[in-house]
Amino acid sequence: MSRIDEAIKAKIDKRTKLESMGVSVHPHSFNKTHSIEQARLSEGSVVTTAGRVQAVRTHGSVIFFDLQDGAISIQVMVRKNVVGDDLFDILQLVDAGDFVGTTGEVGKTKTGEISIVADSVTFLGKALRPVPSEWNSAENKEARFRKRYLDMLVNNDVRKVLDSRWKVLREIRAFLQDEHDFTEVETPVLQPLYGGTNATPFTTHMKALDTTFYLRLAPELYLKRLIVGGYEKIFEIARNFRNEGIDQTHQPEFTMIEWYEAYADYNRMMDVAEELLVHLAMKLHEKKTIIVGDHEVNIGKKWRRLTMIDSLKEFAEIDFNMATDTELMSLLEKNNLTLTGEFTRGKALFELFDKLVAPQLIDPIWIIDYPRDVSPLAKVHRDNPDFAERFEAYIGGKEIMDGWSEVTDPIDQRRLFENEQSRMRSGDTEAHPCDEDFLEAMEYGMPPLGGIGIGIDRLVMLLTNTWSIREVIAFPTLKPKNDSPKAPKQSVKEEEKPTESTSALPDRAEAQALLEKYIKNEALRHHCYMVAQAMEAYAADLGEDSDLWYQAGLLHDLDWEMFPDEHPNKAITEILVSYPSQMLDAIAAHAPGRTGKQPETQIERFLFACDEMSGFLHAVSLVRPEGFSGMKPKSVKKKMKTTAFAANVSREDMEQGFELINKSPDEHIGFLLEVFGKKE
Repeated sequence: MSRIDEAIKAKIDKRTKLESMGVSVHPHSFNKTHSIEQARLSEGSVVTTAGRVQAVRTHGSVIFFDLQDGAISIQVMVRKNVVGDDLFDILQLVDAGDFVGTTGEVGKTKTGEISIVADSVTFLGKALRPVPSEWNSAENKEARFRKRYLDMLVNNDVRKVLDSRWKVLREIRAFLQDEHDFTEVETPVLQPLYGGTNATPFTTHMKALDTTFYLRLAPELYLKRLIVGGYEKIFEIARNFRNEGIDQTHQPEFTMIEWYEAYADYNRMMDVAEELLVHLAMKLHEKKTIIVGDHEVNIGKKWRRLTMIDSLKEFAEIDFNMATDTELMSLLEKNNLTLTGEFTRGKALFELFDKLVAPQLIDPIWIIDYPRDVSPLAKVHRDNPDFAERFEAYIGGKEIMDGWSEVTDPIDQRRLFENEQSRMRSGDTEAHPCDEDFLEAMEYGMPPLGGIGIGIDRLVMLLTNTWSIREVIAFPTLKPKNDSPKAPKQSVKEEEKPTESTSALPDRAEAQALLEKYIKNEALRHHCYMVAQAMEAYAADLGEDSDLWYQAGLLHDLDWEMFPDEHPNKAITEILVSYPSQMLDAIAAHAPGRTGKQPETQIERFLFACDEMSGFLHAVSLVRPEGFSGMKPKSVKKKMKTTAFAANVSREDMEQGFELINKSPDEHIGFLLEVFGKKE
């Protein structure tokens, strides 16, 4: 029996004893009159409070509980001569994790600790599993997100971030409704025609109507219908869904706010949005500065407004107006940028800005006046028909807000929809369909209109300096655990057939060329070669496709240097599209925290196991004069226990790797040492 099973059995035994003593282990209610925070401020008063027991200490005829609600705790002191023998016996069956309520006077112990001296204690809930301590499985990233409730219990920082999220939502509503007289509205989540942005929708079938519906990409077109219907200042905090990749800043289900104001243009929208962000910073931090990465950013001063063309000149020293098409194409190639569809100067401007300028925009800035051909829903610029009155806010090198002066002319909107239809016929799955009902609504007349969209998840990331979207969502999207079973305990060789080879695999020379194009850092290149060698050796040992496994190892970090925030999705969806799906799945599964894909197939599990361990072995070799020569698994395992050594290499991932490939540390490490020793 495992220790967890033993602990559960012990708790069930205590529950049985409590029931035999006439105790209701899960009563219906309790009259809690004070939070623990209020109780701590009520010295000299009698309070009634309740919470989860964090710790229990018995000293003869006195029991001490540490009682917690939220992140605040207080000590409860229970004297046998006050509560009586029967209750005192009951309380000796209380464990950490149980819920109790108590009434008593708040005072201080001889050591000066604020405590409730209990007159009565009521049992409110028996926990059957031990709450994990902060150093065990609840700290593992995968376990943390799967069992988020434990993450909240164990890690106060998690609760702080989520509390900030709820406060941001509350304050956005207060700001727009109370200070700017906006009305909060609701629009459909299930829509017969998707729209509002260029993205791939989730599709479902409604049985009652025998019709295909789509989960909302954005609420925009329905909000604009409300403007036609007579509303002038509206907003919606909407749950949106996009059937696209998962990475550090994107989830398929996410929250955003859109608001629209009649008779306003993009200048007015920027003014209000800037004011909102200052309001949120003051409510969360009580100051107008926020920490973004390693930078302290002042959002209280007036934000700069810079056209996209001027930003390219200022931050990248590229004079767009003077550059020829040929020169722009050369700049795109030099920076490893490719355009979707045919070349246009507008697309080139946007891609060059996104690559060369955006990461440098640390202080708050509005980038305005975007090319018209990358802004299909924005109103044409009043002074230049090649551009649109569109803006984006950048802070800390991240895009935070997006909006524009809205198209209100139904004829112009129809032309824009027709352009999108042309893209759709050319195979663009993200093209915007033509919404005839929306066009008809516009034909009844629309006032001048400004609009803006802000991703709540990314906004909370900014305000809390938490740069993983999963950390700011209570329950982020994960692949169901049942679909990703752990490696069987039987021999991998016996249980699995070799992965089918494929003739679609490009040759190694092409893979080598890709590596040299996208990875300039010699250390990262060396790591990729090591993983490739490890995968090739395991493929030979298992009777697998050596070329496929070698190239999976060689290219698994292809986009890490140039696109760290989009790794590995950038490589999978854009750079390596001609490669076999088995290889792309393996690359996705080597970073499950970013892609949501767990290692399942043999190539996926071995790539996961070889990646982190190869990096660690290289680190060990660097501190040994003889390198890999004479290195033993025993010395490597000793280094693994020293967390300060190669601290960026995940011990959890290495341990998971052993389990995934059903090999002991000695077996896996020994195999890799033999491979790398020969290559050295």
